[in-house]
Amino acid sequence: MKNILANRHGLAGLILLANVVFMVLMMFVLPMGFEENDDVVMCMIANGSYSGTPDYHLVFINVIYGHVLAWLYGITRAVEWYTLSFVVLHIISMTVLAYCIVTTRNRSRWERILWLFVLYILWARIIVALQFTTTAGLVCLAGCILLTRKSRWSPWGGVLMVVIAGLIRFMAAGLVGVLMAPIIIYKLHLEWKRYIPLFVMVVLVLGCFAYNRHVYNSEPEWRYYREYNQLRAQLNDNPNAHRLQPEQMPEGIDWMDYQLLLGFIPDPEQIDLPAIRQLSAVVNAIPYKQQWRNLERLEKYAFELSVLLALLVLMIMTTGNYKKYIFLILYSLFVIALIIHVSLDGFLKNRVFMCMLLPILMTDFMLLPNTIGKKRRYALCLAMLTLSGWYIYTTNQEQRECEYQSRVWRYLQQPVLEYVPEGSNVITLGSFTLVQAGNPWKVWPYDTKKYTLGWMTWNPLNTPIGHSYRMLLNEEMYVFTESDYTRENSVVSTVCEQLETNYNVKVRIRPICHNHTYALIQICPVE
Repeated sequence: MKNILANRHGLAGLILLANVVFMVLMMFVLPMGFEENDDVVMCMIANGSYSGTPDYHLVFINVIYGHVLAWLYGITRAVEWYTLSFVVLHIISMTVLAYCIVTTRNRSRWERILWLFVLYILWARIIVALQFTTTAGLVCLAGCILLTRKSRWSPWGGVLMVVIAGLIRFMAAGLVGVLMAPIIIYKLHLEWKRYIPLFVMVVLVLGCFAYNRHVYNSEPEWRYYREYNQLRAQLNDNPNAHRLQPEQMPEGIDWMDYQLLLGFIPDPEQIDLPAIRQLSAVVNAIPYKQQWRNLERLEKYAFELSVLLALLVLMIMTTGNYKKYIFLILYSLFVIALIIHVSLDGFLKNRVFMCMLLPILMTDFMLLPNTIGKKRRYALCLAMLTLSGWYIYTTNQEQRECEYQSRVWRYLQQPVLEYVPEGSNVITLGSFTLVQAGNPWKVWPYDTKKYTLGWMTWNPLNTPIGHSYRMLLNEEMYVFTESDYTRENSVVSTVCEQLETNYNVKVRIRPICHNHTYALIQICPVE
């Protein structure tokens, strides 16, 4: 064993094996699934379940990565390559991070064990709700750490990992890259040769981003969809959009149509690209001082932010190096400003917060003073263990929630959806469908059914359906909804009212099946 640990390749192999075992254990211990249905739909597009053939237009994931997945699914659909690729990238990234922590010089054993413990606790939190954003953040973090290493090939390995992260989720990789940029520059100093991989990385990441944009813009339908979806996401994820009043609606846009948009079920014909441009302009014109109200939403992360702030203050107080002291103060201000900036016109979601938390903790580790006083060592341990305890608790809560969602999906939602005839389409009115609670290794067994609204609104894969609420009147279209759809002001009743208002079509509800929670219906025109 000592010979293995003394050899860097043997140590890396041992850590890799340990991470494989850890991942397998977590998949059995935790009810591993996707955090949201975004990943489910992208997996369906890639594996061909959505359109009938593997496709590379994964919307949020670069078409280059999409091409690779579509090619793999073309070889065999027996393997869920989408999920497998994420799991493999998680294991590789954690191997890089753990290896760099273990082999870091001038760090005591207790410091390395402490950071490894916290790192694996956070990894378990990510695994329980697998998601492409956190996957990209983890891969990018590992790549950035490799860029700071002085070995011959490590920086080039870092370039590869950051490029892959950019393919999976450009914005997540960008966020981690921004947080790691100061520490990368701090570590590289003025050794210009070490900046060559960094320069190559930036060129490749931006080149891949430009290529992805070119592919979508080269076809009119995809270009239309790309702009529509970007503007729609900015509205759905912007708390300012939810504060608009009816009198602020642009001319020609109905208030209820706007509410349906915020509920992720817009009528594409009523809220088309020109309309969503107008709405975006109204939201962007909201005074800056009103946006500060959104900081109230940071209360959700009050505990984590308090511990992070305590860690940064402790680091500043502990360091005896003047340059490092100034750097830590500036970095702390930079982190605070970034969190505020993200929160002003968007919801700081947990996956985004995790992409911020991991690089901050790794930065703290890399800037630890060589010697720490006894009292401050205890304070550091207390802060890190408090953070670990909190995430053990939240992971347990998330595990219970995932188990509950899985039961709801298997026993309440899936049986109702089985009544949809083969070859028909199904649409969900609302965001309550828990398809993400299914098995991530076998995504969506209903190959002929589609979810056509939400972020798939105006998606060319839905042509010729999905571009108007008129599609709901198609005899082959089924609606999955909650069982209380008959109550006043329910989503279904609102949709029916908008059908009558916008298209002058009288409709009736035809029930297909239901249980005490969910129902399958059809919306039919009155003859």
